[in-house]
Amino acid sequence: MRSIRPSFVARLIVIVCASLGARGAHAAPLPSPADTLAAVLRQTSAVIEGDVTDVSFRFDEVEGPRTVATLTNVSVHLGSLGPSTPSSVEIRSFGGYLPDGREIIATHVPELAPGKRYFLFLRSTEWTLSPIAFGHVFSLETLGAKRALVDAYGRLVVGVGAEEVLTGPLFWTRPSGPLDPSTPPRRATWITEADVDRALDPEELAEALRTFARATGAWPRGSFSPAPMSAGPWGRVNTWRAPTPTESAASTDDLLACFAPPVGVSDTTSKELDVCTDDGGAP
Repeated sequence: MRSIRPSFVARLIVIVCASLGARGAHAAPLPSPADTLAAVLRQTSAVIEGDVTDVSFRFDEVEGPRTVATLTNVSVHLGSLGPSTPSSVEIRSFGGYLPDGREIIATHVPELAPGKRYFLFLRSTEWTLSPIAFGHVFSLETLGAKRALVDAYGRLVVGVGAEEVLTGPLFWTRPSGPLDPSTPPRRATWITEADVDRALDPEELAEALRTFARATGAWPRGSFSPAPMSAGPWGRVNTWRAPTPTESAASTDDLLACFAPPVGVSDTTSKELDVCTDDGGAP
């Protein structure tokens, strides 16, 4: 259900610019760059799975235009959403409709479709555009009796490496030419049930992430805030100085770094993970 029906008077596509700002009094920690999977997990409160049962549009003078996806039938795979799992979770992403009917689109904000089930990482840090941690959201797709996770680019999830969640062949593809969000994807004609069976389903990806977290010490932690940071007008995004290399090293020197990513896609389709021992060698 859409709570605001746009008049389509005009469509405004916005690339949100950042401006420097002070942190202010916020309980959540500041975000920091995440160029490894460990860095992503350290800024994740919970890795969850849920069904999108509603997508609506809202406008608030502070938060601005928001697309609100409501997840139900929620399962928590890693981390925590509190003492008990809530019956629903709202994903309040930036973008939607202004009161005059114009549409605001923020680039690089994940879109969740009603009627689909997703596996996603929720931030534990302050956030403005999306509570999904660094775009880590995967849809659950089926082919025949087979189930597998697919990333935002339509690729099957095939493993977990030191730098990222690894992906394989395309499950969804689009017509040739520039990508258009209004153009629905189509299933790749070359995908078979055997391809999907070699990819990871939610339980297998969750177990791969637990194995990775045990090897690196990079477990999800902190609390999830369903509301974006409110530190000024909604048209402005506050950012902060990134930590220096010395500051970054000080926070990671005591962590294991012995998770060996598979070399290629062919090494990931067996659904087996290669985890190093403390001395850096293979077990």
